[in-house]
Amino acid sequence: MKGFMASLALAISFSAAAAGVETVAPDDVPDVLVRTQRTVLPKVRGAAEDYSRNCQGCHGHLGHSVAEVPRLKDRVGLFTHTPEGRAYLIQVPNVTQAMLSHERLAAMMNWMLEEYSREQLAPAFQPYTASEVARLRADRLQSVIARRREVVEGLLRAGVIADADVLAFSLEPGRY
Repeated sequence: MKGFMASLALAISFSAAAAGVETVAPDDVPDVLVRTQRTVLPKVRGAAEDYSRNCQGCHGHLGHSVAEVPRLKDRVGLFTHTPEGRAYLIQVPNVTQAMLSHERLAAMMNWMLEEYSREQLAPAFQPYTASEVARLRADRLQSVIARRREVVEGLLRAGVIADADVLAFSLEPGRY
């Protein structure tokens, strides 16, 4: 079994290297389980690293996690179809308060939208800029829930979505 795990780790390393993903050698990791199981860890940089440090804990590394946390995968791009939705994405408290510069936050949001919801982006989507992020961060939401409801209702009126439940927090209808 130990030989198989080492072979598997080596194969994953070669596959990751071929795909351009940097990996961390198991011997260089302080975690004893990673070292003994020869787990190969992908190393993320830039906007992907900012996402992993600021968002992944709740939204997951694939853009979705538990029902109580809004799903990013195949949904978040829908918000870019209206100016209010676009603003909302930056004004969500954990986004606007992230300990990132305006430039890094813009880069992270652009990465996240492309990574998890490219197909749902507005046809004329323009990436966030640092100056836009600065302006939107200065305009704090009074109620994130009320604002989300307004934005979702605006997306309904604009014909972007046919049903508000497309953007529900969970599988429970009416919880958007």
